[in-house]
Amino acid sequence: MTPPTPGDNGGKKPKSNRGLIITLIVLVVIMIAAIGFWIWQSTRTNDDASTQPTTQQQTTDDASSGDVDGNDKDDKDKKKDAKCTATPDVDVDDLSVNGNSLIATLALSAKSCDNGTYAEPNIKITVKNDDGDVIAAAVYDFTKKPITFQDGEATTQIAFNSRQHWQPADEITSPTNAKVIWQTGQKGEGNASADVADARGGASIDTADNERYAQLALKRQLNDDSSLTSPFYSDYTTQLSSKKYNMNIDGKAWKYTDIYEQFLKLHYKHPNAILIWAADYYNYTKHGHAADYYVILSGETFSRAEDATEWCSANGYAAQDCVAVDLQ
Repeated sequence: MTPPTPGDNGGKKPKSNRGLIITLIVLVVIMIAAIGFWIWQSTRTNDDASTQPTTQQQTTDDASSGDVDGNDKDDKDKKKDAKCTATPDVDVDDLSVNGNSLIATLALSAKSCDNGTYAEPNIKITVKNDDGDVIAAAVYDFTKKPITFQDGEATTQIAFNSRQHWQPADEITSPTNAKVIWQTGQKGEGNASADVADARGGASIDTADNERYAQLALKRQLNDDSSLTSPFYSDYTTQLSSKKYNMNIDGKAWKYTDIYEQFLKLHYKHPNAILIWAADYYNYTKHGHAADYYVILSGETFSRAEDATEWCSANGYAAQDCVAVDLQ
């Protein structure tokens, strides 16, 4: 028997590896698919997790949304406690008298104040009547008794004492037509006057301005009261005061502010009281005496001088302070 030569398989066909290769390919595909699915699943899980808020985030979001009652209340409290410095728009609701003081009821509007408080010092408040005349002015400090706003609106009362207003309250024909000037950073003179009931008292304005307004008020009062004197040409009334500028009496030199203040006080005590300029009436000039002074009459009417004198006594006036007069 001839031995086989190298490479000779003895006449048999060699075995094929095709099946093994196919198997390996299938396994590789399966493995790749499995890896791909795992990567996709991991990515989806992470995405879902990132869209869910943590417990801390959820709590924070709920609180910031205003749904938490406690935080909502805190916000309201902060607004209520907020200090307001805006200059408000001001209207006059009423002007009335209490004792010798003019009481102004003011309606304030300042949307930026919301529910806050106004507590500014050195606020000069000036009131003008519907003719444009200054009839009251003083300087107020709201730091101790702040004005409380609600939804940007507030009401407050202020008092002008007898040296701080220059028209009787009962002669202000259209109080709600009065105009208010609100000025910040103003200094008053001396201490603030006492509060009058719920109305805040204020300090007086500059002396020179005070004198100017008083002098103008005296002139206006003389003009207004001139039409009320005709009854006293035929009947008697009573004279309560006669003063001239810089007259030294009662321990002081009388200024315009002093003279008008006396008129206001007597007018509030005797609502018929009027002011006249002596030189305009024959009774004061007929004897050739100087008559350049302001006279305050009670405005009461009497048919006899004796009745007028009795009225003086009944109202507590001394003989030198109250006398029967007619203007003829």
